[in-house]
Amino acid sequence: MTSRYLTITDSMTLKSFALPADNTEDKLNAAKENSHKCPLAQVVTAQSSGGGRASMLFDLGSIQVQRLIAHELPRHFVGRGDGQLPSLSEVESPLNQTVRNFFREKLSAALAKRSFAVEFDPVSVSPLPDWISGLLGTPDSDFVSTSQLMAKHLHQSQTGVNPEGLLTVIALRVEGSLGVAILKLEKEEGTRVQRTTVSGRSTLSVGHIRDLMLTGKTRVFKVGLFARAGGGAGSVAGLVCDRQGTYEGTPAYFFLERFLGCRLQDQPELTTRRFFEATEDFINQLADPERQGRYQVALVAELSSPRSDVSPLVFATTYLEPNDHGNFIAHMHQVGLSQAAFEKNNDLIKNHLQRIQWTFQSGVAVLAPPKALGQEVEVETLTDGRTRLEIIDLLKRIKGQR
Repeated sequence: MTSRYLTITDSMTLKSFALPADNTEDKLNAAKENSHKCPLAQVVTAQSSGGGRASMLFDLGSIQVQRLIAHELPRHFVGRGDGQLPSLSEVESPLNQTVRNFFREKLSAALAKRSFAVEFDPVSVSPLPDWISGLLGTPDSDFVSTSQLMAKHLHQSQTGVNPEGLLTVIALRVEGSLGVAILKLEKEEGTRVQRTTVSGRSTLSVGHIRDLMLTGKTRVFKVGLFARAGGGAGSVAGLVCDRQGTYEGTPAYFFLERFLGCRLQDQPELTTRRFFEATEDFINQLADPERQGRYQVALVAELSSPRSDVSPLVFATTYLEPNDHGNFIAHMHQVGLSQAAFEKNNDLIKNHLQRIQWTFQSGVAVLAPPKALGQEVEVETLTDGRTRLEIIDLLKRIKGQR
């Protein structure tokens, strides 16, 4: 067989591709299903609506909603002095059993589908950990004023990219212990929630919120549930889910860290995946395809090495050009990877380490093992900004592809 070469010239972006070992549809579906699961810390197993099972910190079926209050949050545009302020309720909402059951079911369903074990971050400047601990420690603490402070803090934590919505704070019991749930509900632009009065004080109509949720005009997007472990005597444990999160469902930075003052519990497979995806995101922001290719190969090499831990700083100084060190470390901090090193576990990304995919603007895509870059595969940046990718190898076969 004679040697053949292929040259592709186009605008190009670089990304990684998880190629199942046997290319079967069942393996691919299994990989996607498993990538959404997170082994949380303990005891009770809850049925996931996706057909799988996820370990839960709490028995979600034991939740009992006791008190509820909701506040309306407009968009917050940083640096603009003419923005709207949150519309705060002055009293908690009256609850009947139908409304209690509705919010219990919404809360349980959101957390059972996909959630992450979190803990208070001791270096966080967010006031939420103290406020949550106060509500958990003193049943008669000022529920209304604390919820108002939470609404103001969430409003300040958001930027103009976050749509308007509602902050709902729920005092509850879970497994018999005091608990606090914080729900960020997002609603269609322009949708207004009816207000009502209780003893002369204004509050949002929780019945109207329920109606908006039933019609799809308001949805649960972010949830945090906190209670004390060990029947109320232990430290505060938490579950967080974020339907608008990044990195295959992990909670958004602003909600988890800036607002809640929490961090993900040390789960090596999740941290490794966040590092992998955050590094790929950094690579794809670069304008030089040759550098992108080198960094992608370095990422695969680092995660495939026999070392048991990963240090973002060591990775940067070992593989990246000096001008990229600072930006890379800043990017790691932005996605919550500020630790000096973490334990490596490739269970959620092992298939992604087998191939690199180049995707061109024209729709052309090329797959290759990382070791082929610089040997059978050469990448060159042209003066007009396009990329030339050249393959010199023995042609094995050609086939159609869906």
